Amino acid sequence: MLSRENRVLMGAMVLVVIAFLLLEWLSASVGLEGLAGPLAGFLLVVGLGVAAPQLYLAKTDSSRAPTTRLRIVVFLTVVFAFVFVLGASPFEQLVILGVTGLLVVGWFGYELKLAIEAARERGDFPTLEDE
Repeated sequence: MLSRENRVLMGAMVLVVIAFLLLEWLSASVGLEGLAGPLAGFLLVVGLGVAAPQLYLAKTDSSRAPTTRLRIVVFLTVVFAFVFVLGASPFEQLVILGVTGLLVVGWFGYELKLAIEAARERGDFPTLEDE
């Protein structure tokens, strides 16, 4: 029997495949070349296949800490960015690496916020009231 987490992740991957096939069909029927290119693939895989299920599980599943799920999203985004940037045009590379960079910077900020909060709880970090 599959666990709930595995069902969510497999469902997300099925949605990624369906969405990509739909993009391919749309690009062939409408005649828009490159609609299902590396940028669309990156956004589908990272957004729908990685981030959406992990954020859903972070909110609803208590078997792992939500911060662990956020780290998984950031790590897999970086991995997929390097995979998808190889076959992308310069503009697509800029968008893919820009989205990835913003995500990494946001993750560092979140980790810094958690570290400051933990230090304040331990009394290791001065507060404004201490002055």
